[in-house]
Amino acid sequence: MQLTQQQQKTLVKISQNLTITDLLDLLEGKILALRIPSYYHHEQAAQISEELIEQDTLERYHRAPDVGVQRTGITFFETNGNEEMLERYYQQAPACNRNIRYTCSPLLSPIDKLRLDLGDMWLAGACIENIHNRTMLAGIGRVFEDNFELPPHQDILARDVSDAPIYPTYPFSYLVSQLSANIYLRTPKFGGELEIWEVKPSTTTQPEIQDKEYKYEGIIDRRILPEPAAVIKPQIGELILFDSTRVHAVRASHGGPRVSMSMFIGYRNQDEPLTYWS
Repeated sequence: MQLTQQQQKTLVKISQNLTITDLLDLLEGKILALRIPSYYHHEQAAQISEELIEQDTLERYHRAPDVGVQRTGITFFETNGNEEMLERYYQQAPACNRNIRYTCSPLLSPIDKLRLDLGDMWLAGACIENIHNRTMLAGIGRVFEDNFELPPHQDILARDVSDAPIYPTYPFSYLVSQLSANIYLRTPKFGGELEIWEVKPSTTTQPEIQDKEYKYEGIIDRRILPEPAAVIKPQIGELILFDSTRVHAVRASHGGPRVSMSMFIGYRNQDEPLTYWS
């Protein structure tokens, strides 16, 4: 199976500030990615990255132990079909949220800055996503190990919810758009580029496109993909937003590590709050 994408000019927009106009353009698919350079102060980013690297909570994703990316807390997608893991996720989420603030104190954390900005600009406000009427994790630190790529994949909340061992216990409506938000605190000397494809393979095609060299079944075989529509070299302090349901990847870093903070942003319509989670 070979995946193809439309041959058209793809727009990666660079803006000085995060605005609702640009955010809506991204949510509506008018642009592929949104870059906000110097979103977070360079010196503060360097300071926080050193703190994150020393976190004793850092470990690789449980569902992707052979991928060299470490995160500061269990994420929702890792709870796949495992009720014990789901309970651990919810038990640890409030402490992990506080730990991000503590790590950045007395500075405003990059995650809190983004949460405040989203809440201020979106008339319906912004809040933590709610699936089981329990506090979710909202923001993680990530450290990309040298010489490891983050292979092509998609991040889709609807798939994670359907994989969860417990059906939503809170009135849950599915998203129209899901964004990945990444604030870069440290970049490697070489590599670490973000790759984004326009393609959005359906969940039903996953067995056909899976890269079976990896343990996580959501990894997509790079050999069936066209060239990425966008390749972005992140800058320190930069915020990059893109549709996480598009196939995306991170090239291997060298002379790193590559350090960032990230979370997902969910959109249903303009009359409902934006939501965020990890």
